[in-house]
Amino acid sequence: MAIPIIQLENLNLYYDKGKPSEVWALKNINIEINKGEYVAFFGPSGCGKTTLLYTISGIDISKVTDGKILINGRDLRQFSQKELAIFRQMGIGIIFQQFNLIPSLSVLDNVALPMAFLGVSLDRRKEEAANLLARLNLTPYAGRYPSELSGGQQQRVGIARALANNPPIIVADEPLGNLDSENANKVLEFLKELNEKDGRTVIMVTHEAWSLRDAKRIFYIKDGEIVKIEEPKGKTETAKSITSHVMEELYPDITSKELIAKSLSHLFLRGYSNDEIKRFEFFLVQRFNDKLDKDTFRAVLDRPYKHGGLGLWKQKAAKIAEMTEELIERRKDIDRIHKELELNLEVPLYEEIRKLSGWLLEEFSGKITDIQKIKLEEIVSERLRKIISSEDFLKVLRLPKNEFGLGLSLRVSQRMSDKLDSILGDSEPALMQ
Repeated sequence: MAIPIIQLENLNLYYDKGKPSEVWALKNINIEINKGEYVAFFGPSGCGKTTLLYTISGIDISKVTDGKILINGRDLRQFSQKELAIFRQMGIGIIFQQFNLIPSLSVLDNVALPMAFLGVSLDRRKEEAANLLARLNLTPYAGRYPSELSGGQQQRVGIARALANNPPIIVADEPLGNLDSENANKVLEFLKELNEKDGRTVIMVTHEAWSLRDAKRIFYIKDGEIVKIEEPKGKTETAKSITSHVMEELYPDITSKELIAKSLSHLFLRGYSNDEIKRFEFFLVQRFNDKLDKDTFRAVLDRPYKHGGLGLWKQKAAKIAEMTEELIERRKDIDRIHKELELNLEVPLYEEIRKLSGWLLEEFSGKITDIQKIKLEEIVSERLRKIISSEDFLKVLRLPKNEFGLGLSLRVSQRMSDKLDSILGDSEPALMQ
């Protein structure tokens, strides 16, 4: 009997284990995926499906508390760091929702990059990358940069890059989330082709029922558990089964907490990335279900993103936490929430960044170029999200322009840094008063 290409045995994964904010993200997962299958992990945002996908991909498996992640019979948890790196480069190809293309590299070089890590010669890399672009009808765009492409074109470049080292397993994390219906259908057709013509194992994560049309097996996930596994016989049966499952299992209430969380996340975090919005959805669902108390909920909103939080600055975290508690206390329905928020929407992130950057530039009396303005907005965004520290912010302000800094004097840089630090605490920002 053939060994499954992927086998998970009694897999459990916790975030913040032993802390008040502990979350049991994956619960006793037992699944087998055979070579050449097309399967999907389906469920609402925050249910654990992306965590499960990344675990299979060998990403951040240190949080797995017990269980096995077997790839062709070998446990990823027993791999050395070098073996894990080779697996991620050759054993699996990842298609991200956010594309994750390197903006300073051409389309051809983005696709060729994974081959460079394996020591493939430059000529061979370019030849193979060109072949992949041709297969995806992207040859005319080989010399362009990602910013010059549409969302659908960027996603196809991301698929080409995932195929660069010819991996037997392709995983797609919400690959349709940033695409219109036409480009989403193109991506689905190509995933189907990779499975049926190339014989690759395809695993897709999605919360959109319509995108499951080609999956041969569907793993329904809720609250970190697999609640059902199904093998639909055709598109009609797939649609009927999914509709039934969504209504009976995932969204049993008339007003679904998950749907409310999804809707609120996009309203509260306008301008934030989809990954940040997804994480906020997860925290909201946990709060709605009383798995996080109100103090812990506010704390995780403020905690840096790289440490498992959302990385909001204190004032924004406090305001969102306060509005969330009001919603819970008054038990408003989603229509009422929308009407109220439309009258007093949170300022979008990009507008906050623009205002803060302009406010900081009041400390600078000289001329500033458009490139310097863009760089300032980038580091203000990273500082708001707690991606960089106050020291890093100051360092970039002082770095010469030819080293991708702003080239400001020590005195001006220090004043700007101190000014921004003053509003990232509990004090009220002057520009928001």
